[in-house]
Amino acid sequence: MLKFCRRLRLTEYFADKESEEDDSLVRNKSTFIPNTGRNKCLDDYIENLSNYPLTPIKVNHNLTKGEKSALQNLRNDKSIVIKQADKGGAIVIMDSDYYRIKVEEQLNDSTFYSEIPDNIDHLVKRRMNTVLNKYTTATTEKEYDYLKNFERKTSNFYGLPKIHKSKEIQSAINSQQNEYIKVQKPTDLKLRPIIAGPASPTHRLSNFLDIILKPLCKYVPSYIRDDIDFLSHLPKIAPVHARLVSFDVTSLYTNIPHDLGIEAIQYWVAKHRDAIPNRFTVDFILDSTKLILENNSFYFNGKNYLQHRGTAMGTKFAPTYATLVMGFLEQRLLSVIRFISLYILNDNYDVTYLPLHSYVNHV
Repeated sequence: MLKFCRRLRLTEYFADKESEEDDSLVRNKSTFIPNTGRNKCLDDYIENLSNYPLTPIKVNHNLTKGEKSALQNLRNDKSIVIKQADKGGAIVIMDSDYYRIKVEEQLNDSTFYSEIPDNIDHLVKRRMNTVLNKYTTATTEKEYDYLKNFERKTSNFYGLPKIHKSKEIQSAINSQQNEYIKVQKPTDLKLRPIIAGPASPTHRLSNFLDIILKPLCKYVPSYIRDDIDFLSHLPKIAPVHARLVSFDVTSLYTNIPHDLGIEAIQYWVAKHRDAIPNRFTVDFILDSTKLILENNSFYFNGKNYLQHRGTAMGTKFAPTYATLVMGFLEQRLLSVIRFISLYILNDNYDVTYLPLHSYVNHV
């Protein structure tokens, strides 16, 4: 009711005012409420509406008291961890110690993560302020306020069990033939790493950068927006012996080297500069990308960590970033294929010992 009354006052207040041009892509929610006394009829209407007695709506819960009590007991049980499976929608209940060990198996891989002694959120915020102050003409006043002024919170790490890739679990499914499958601590179970940072120091910059870069995705020839877009790419008639083939990159988000990611972003921005407003310079975009990639810190089981390879699955611009990186690699691969084709057409058939980097250097 209060929100509705506020909208009424805002509508009346701005009805006779010309709208100001503002190309801000993001902004903080306004808390402005016009004063009363501007329109007596509106004031009387809002007062009567506010004082009107509302009859509470009785809601019939679809859970019994016993079921709600059981769910509450499960939530309070610290000996287990309940997670949704990475794929398929199944619910997985794991022993807490087993889950912790599986997570730490990943976090102890120094290729991707390292433990840090202290929380660095305040340092990250300071670094972000430095970038924003360096490129003062890149952001509007409202964008600058959105990127700086918010309540931040340390990111948390969790893992979604990849039960579809566990041979032990698949074997148990085939043998037990039951809706509920019991497996004692499968040794080959892997977790998809998720870094939940809906209020991390860089989460708003990540969202802002995603809005800026997303228009570039449409220039990636293999880009598929969603399932409907996929259907539109399928041929109306397919040959009888046609086969649908897909390729998967193992742990794509965490396997993208920062240098490759930066090179890919620079390539697409330069190639389609008109798709991005001029106020967002290449240097601003690249420095913002580096800031997000290099300051992905999080917390797990009483310890602080820093991810120093790849991007976090959980940060807003990660899907767009991964799409542009894969599109960049596809462009390089096509260049290599074209060079090999020309090499063969010129009667130079022996390409066995020609190093791959030679192809790239020639194109």
